[in-house]
Amino acid sequence: MKLVLNKTWLNASILAFMLAVSLQGYACGLEPALNGGFSVSYQGSLDVAVAVADARRSGVLPKTEPKIVSNAEQLQNLLSDLERLQLRLDASNEGAASHFSLVLVGPGLWSHFHMSTDGVETHYHVDGPLDGHAVVLTHPAVLDALLSGQLTTGHAAELGLIAYTGSDAAQARKAIETGLES
Repeated sequence: MKLVLNKTWLNASILAFMLAVSLQGYACGLEPALNGGFSVSYQGSLDVAVAVADARRSGVLPKTEPKIVSNAEQLQNLLSDLERLQLRLDASNEGAASHFSLVLVGPGLWSHFHMSTDGVETHYHVDGPLDGHAVVLTHPAVLDALLSGQLTTGHAAELGLIAYTGSDAAQARKAIETGLES
């Protein structure tokens, strides 16, 4: 009888946790209610986060320096880097139609990139991934290192600092590699 009660309690606990997680949706960790907390917003996010920690320990990425920055300022810095990425993608765009989502692991900040012959249309701070399209997972420190040329996309992928998922992940990877390596 005791085993049945424990199993029932465990199942109820798991169900309550799943419900709580599903109600959070894809909320960004920079939202005031979450106060800058870490967000595991997509499958593979934790793997990228662990790779970032390893890269910081080994010196591939700079160690974090404690500083007090408001969530609003953090968001502005992230949006600035995403805009720089969009400009790089736009400059290297070969006109191939490609759509993908990018999530910055840690804050859980989502963006959508729509590449076409007219350029790259980007939507920042959206609720989650585009249905049926690739997802690019990386971390703000990795994006900064990629944009500044301190890290290549190949090395980042090899270390697990950037990951691509979805049926059209190869197109998203090519767009990111072309934009960041140019």
